[in-house]
Amino acid sequence: MIKNYIRKELRDFKPYHADFIQQKIKLDANESPFTLSENVKKKLIEWIENEENINRYPDTDSTELRKTLASFWNVSIDNVICGVGSDQLIDCMMKVFIEPGDKVVMPTPSFSMYSSTVVLNHGVPIQVELNSDYSYPIENIIKSCKENNAKILILCTPNNPTGNVLFEEEIKKIAENVKCPILIDEAYGEFTSSTMIPFIKEYPNIVVFRTFSKAYGLAGLRVGYGVGNKEIIDAIYLTKPPYNLNTISQKIATWVLQDYKIYKDRISYLKKEREYLLEELKSLPNIKVFNSEANFILIETNKLNLVKKLEEKEIFVRSFPKNSKTILIRITVGTKEQNKILINAIKEILK
Repeated sequence: MIKNYIRKELRDFKPYHADFIQQKIKLDANESPFTLSENVKKKLIEWIENEENINRYPDTDSTELRKTLASFWNVSIDNVICGVGSDQLIDCMMKVFIEPGDKVVMPTPSFSMYSSTVVLNHGVPIQVELNSDYSYPIENIIKSCKENNAKILILCTPNNPTGNVLFEEEIKKIAENVKCPILIDEAYGEFTSSTMIPFIKEYPNIVVFRTFSKAYGLAGLRVGYGVGNKEIIDAIYLTKPPYNLNTISQKIATWVLQDYKIYKDRISYLKKEREYLLEELKSLPNIKVFNSEANFILIETNKLNLVKKLEEKEIFVRSFPKNSKTILIRITVGTKEQNKILINAIKEILK
């Protein structure tokens, strides 16, 4: 009976679901293998022992964190907004701009939550197929935005799950030919050298979303932020819930940025391990490997039982069915030890 009262477009909707399993080697969610730095742990312990702020609502504007981010990126605090993960900010942006039936252009394959969030906000996702090598079809994206009178364009770079980047000049070309707001998701931006944040003044319809969940290892605290022209940030604020980001998350994210050198070293470590994995995977039979600028690598294989066999060895990766003959597998870059165990396990399975 309840189904009759659910919105028609959601009656067959499948919500995002991720199993929470305590895994031996967890390489399925693009998380960092590292926990808090010792400096941040020390500050957290001292803060808990000496402060009494947990009984108060958090700063609804995340002022201290936004100031730290503004300084980090050399922008004004008015150019920054914080959310419960970048997911919340994406949802806020959809709520601000989408009216029923409005179309949002996005790449495919890409992060599945884009289309889900658009549908939940009464919009229509328009997916533009990536090229066969997963590079972005720039002209097709521009064409799709114009033909569909797009309300929002979403670009993910490095793209999840393919790992490839949109180059600066490519984004500039899109921004010069597309009038609607452009959401640039740089959730994995720390693992590559490019960002569009320095160009928010030049392109006022661009907003860049980033997260502390990946490179900084704060996935459990859910801290995301957006950087853009004041006008677009003010617009997103219209739908941001009050007190959205809890006090502890705000504090730890601030301390992490202040301890950036440690985290920068960790990012460098993971980039080196990414190169190791790329080289090893490319040497294996029956596996096609796609180059990556993120903290994960996408492979294609006709060994349909590979994921199941890895799970039997307590190694978890993420699979995406492609067709009846091949599957795509996304592998998060782990520690040196984890990566060696993974490669040895795959070699044993492929024997």
